[in-house]
Amino acid sequence: MVWLFGVGILLNTGAALLAALLAEVLGAHARGQSPRVAVSDGSVWVTALLIGITLPPVLPWWIPALAGALAILLGKQVYGGLGQNVFNPAMVGYVAVVLAFPQATGLWPAPDPGLTAAIPSGEALSYFLTGTLAPLADAMTHATPLDKLATDGLAALMDDDERMAGLVATGAWTWKGLALILGGAFLIARGTIDWRLPAGVIVGTALTAAIFQFTGGAPVSFHLLSGATLLVAIFIASDPVTAPADAAARWAYAIGIGIIAIIIREFGGHPDGFAFAILMLNAAAPLLDYIFRRMGER
Repeated sequence: MVWLFGVGILLNTGAALLAALLAEVLGAHARGQSPRVAVSDGSVWVTALLIGITLPPVLPWWIPALAGALAILLGKQVYGGLGQNVFNPAMVGYVAVVLAFPQATGLWPAPDPGLTAAIPSGEALSYFLTGTLAPLADAMTHATPLDKLATDGLAALMDDDERMAGLVATGAWTWKGLALILGGAFLIARGTIDWRLPAGVIVGTALTAAIFQFTGGAPVSFHLLSGATLLVAIFIASDPVTAPADAAARWAYAIGIGIIAIIIREFGGHPDGFAFAILMLNAAAPLLDYIFRRMGER
């Protein structure tokens, strides 16, 4: 990820991690728990890493830091710590800063048909420390493929140069997708994640996108390869704490994430709906477990 998108990924992750560690210590202390025990489980590192790679690779430091702090305080500690949280902490922090800073979090490297879309390290560090965008203006764009689809429709997307970088998914975005798939295959092979969860998200995404494609929407391949689809399917929806425990309920949960995300992409005010879909289905997970367990008892 750093090779593809530049040092900004590390800067985001570092800022999110420092703030998340501080929030973890303060939250544990407030609940009368040993801060050392709270930090030692390693979950705060995973949360910070997910925030670091889901946010754009060029941001002022306070945005990933705020995301990291809110992820731990509002997404984890208020529920009693690890294993008690209802919502995925990383998505809580991500959604909070996306809603609070929509313009800054909508800036991504300009589509590049080459192997990388990395911003020069010096410029990324300068913006990280100062929040001054001017040196980066030529290298940044607000209109990602999903933004353009949401605002201007499919025809504008197809007529734009982003077709090669977004729709056909060349360059850095292709390598990112391949890396995510390989990482997911490794985790499934080790038994770390339940294969039903990423498979269900992909199925729900593909089926819903196919329906909209039939009525004139973007192709299924666009929805599968753009935005956060693969990242969410493999590394976020597979969180065992916030997903249902029942196998059948997990299918419904994961497919529901894909369905809701595409509906938000097509009709919502935010171009990528996966973070919102995750939080919605997190809230529904206990109900899905209850329903499918009752059905299994009959």
